[in-house]
Amino acid sequence: MKRFQFLIAMGFILVLSGCGGNALLPMMGEPLDRETARMELSAVQAVRNSLLVSDLVFAPGNSQEERIRGHTSCGRTTCLSSILGRPYLRISLATRIEAENSGFFAGDADISALERYRGVALGAFLRTDTLRTEHVEVDTDMLSYEGWMQYSTFGAELNTITHGIISYGNRQRVLTGERYGFAHSSGMATDTNPVDGGATWTGVVIGGRISHDALVGIGVRGHARLTYDFMNENIDVFLTNIQNSRPEVDGRQIYPNMTWQNLPVRDGRFGANFDSPELEGRFYGPNHEEVGGIFERNQIIGAFGAKR
Repeated sequence: MKRFQFLIAMGFILVLSGCGGNALLPMMGEPLDRETARMELSAVQAVRNSLLVSDLVFAPGNSQEERIRGHTSCGRTTCLSSILGRPYLRISLATRIEAENSGFFAGDADISALERYRGVALGAFLRTDTLRTEHVEVDTDMLSYEGWMQYSTFGAELNTITHGIISYGNRQRVLTGERYGFAHSSGMATDTNPVDGGATWTGVVIGGRISHDALVGIGVRGHARLTYDFMNENIDVFLTNIQNSRPEVDGRQIYPNMTWQNLPVRDGRFGANFDSPELEGRFYGPNHEEVGGIFERNQIIGAFGAKR
């Protein structure tokens, strides 16, 4: 029996989107206009050659059912998430998608916030996706918190299937009400370690709650700081000041800081617990100007991006 399968081309990640109102924390940085965002994202798209995607957390609509974790395996530019051993979500970097053709700039996405905070551009978006084939009838509310810099992008998707029916011959599977979340990071990976210059990168972390007692969809935001040890070729990752992105909707809540220390860096990559991914990151840019990655801890799944 073939499992329901999505195909998302991430040549322009910000086609995916966030919810109405101010989906980020109250504006803490400087406003970012739409045209500037368009130009910046077009430039990033032209240089990206590497993609990371977290495991998929799948929450059935029936709250009595156990949450399902989809294992994600990534190649250089394509990642595949499988649920119960069957393909479910495929994400790939498209070689070229014109900005003018993306939902983000075509006007069919609800752009709830654009700003530049701690040197990183941020956006929150909502887009409704409709898929109709002979055997598939699915509508999805796609909630997205996104960040981008000069050489990389990162973000978290917190999506809800508002209507879904999959047909298998004379049988049907109803997906209505099911939710899933995942994080991604992409950019120009040069596959080398930093060799000189500043040893600290600062930026932003964005993500969402995936706890058993909370619906997938509560966004969070915080600060990211990474410190690299040139001599020992390892890195410390600090994600701090994490709190709900929409305190006026979800209440104001502050989450514990997250720290990973002395992670070995090899060929510009680093991570913790690769057999059960908890964090994975890469350096981006010709001179390691940026660093980004994905993580899961404290019932939060998310991504981070930082600049030197």
